[in-house]
Amino acid sequence: MNTIILAGGSGFLGRHLATAFRQKGFSVITVSRSVQRGGDGSTVTWDALPGVVDGATAVINLAGSNIGGKRWSNAVRHEILQSRLDATRKIVAAIHAAAKPPALINASAVGYYGNTYVPCNEAIPAGQTFAAQVVDKWEHEAQKAADVTRVAILRVGVVLDAKEGALPRLSLPMKLFIGGPLGSGRQWFPWVHRDDVVNAFVWAATTSDASGPYNVVAPEDVTMRQFARELGRVLHRPSWLRVPEFVLRLLLGRQADIVVHGQHVIPMRLGGTTFRFLYPTLNEALRRIG
Repeated sequence: MNTIILAGGSGFLGRHLATAFRQKGFSVITVSRSVQRGGDGSTVTWDALPGVVDGATAVINLAGSNIGGKRWSNAVRHEILQSRLDATRKIVAAIHAAAKPPALINASAVGYYGNTYVPCNEAIPAGQTFAAQVVDKWEHEAQKAADVTRVAILRVGVVLDAKEGALPRLSLPMKLFIGGPLGSGRQWFPWVHRDDVVNAFVWAATTSDASGPYNVVAPEDVTMRQFARELGRVLHRPSWLRVPEFVLRLLLGRQADIVVHGQHVIPMRLGGTTFRFLYPTLNEALRRIG
């Protein structure tokens, strides 16, 4: 049976990926910091990683501290970066040691481009924001496996899901009639439906010529103001109450960069492949989520 290794697979996206790969007949092994006694062997610790990598179809690397989990103190910023570098170095070392190395499908983020208003395809260099520098260094570590195997890097946008991620946080105030754009509203909001993200990882893991960076964002590009307006239409709520940047910075500190900065990202390379988006427009995605 073909095997997928999920590093950092216990989180929101990892759980959906595990289900998707199993439905396609793959055996899925999740790499975690701890394993419950009496488990079925589908979860291993990082120390056991070298023993399961050899001969696997692909390693999916999602490992890293949540970039939006805590206020960005210096210690938290260090953890956000170092957790990604440490995990990726372990994965790359295990791949190099394997007799039959698997492909490496490494998560990344559209924050790679910094704060941009011009359209960004995959050839655009990294930006200068904190998030941009984190994912740039993360990608650099992953690419060190490219001398022995195929490496694909998926720069994922804002993932829309009914229960987790950004959408519930944006929907709740709107349902209470106090919602609207965050910051200026002019910043780009590079969204993508969760199912399309899952399918992109499955596609990258199972497509032999998929390599290099791919922007995983929906083809329809919108600003924060346009996103809030469409969300209001779907929820049958007004979307006029803008939250100013200074309020966001008071509440979130440096972490406010995540919402006040935006990236105008184009899925150029994915558009030239066999991959097809299930939800190419925002209206379709929001109505499907409900």
